[in-house]
Amino acid sequence: MLGDIKVVNIIEDWDVLAEYAGEKLGFYQLLGNEGAIEIRVQTGRIGFKKEFKAGDDSELLKILDFCKKHRYIQISEHLRDEEFFK
Repeated sequence: MLGDIKVVNIIEDWDVLAEYAGEKLGFYQLLGNEGAIEIRVQTGRIGFKKEFKAGDDSELLKILDFCKKHRYIQISEHLRDEEFFK
């Protein structure tokens, strides 16, 4: 089982992820957290996450625009494989 552990390396600088991404497939997720919005973006083994106080924050909108232009897939939730089909 130990070989099944996968790691995402979290970085704090959005521009680094945007440059690293190139044409790689990516995913993003928006989470509500006590009135704030958290965005998480992953491409390859690199991830970025940040919380914003408002949905109209210019950096958040820039990140969402990037995700849409690069056709990243929005993730709504996650489940273990064995729990997906019942």
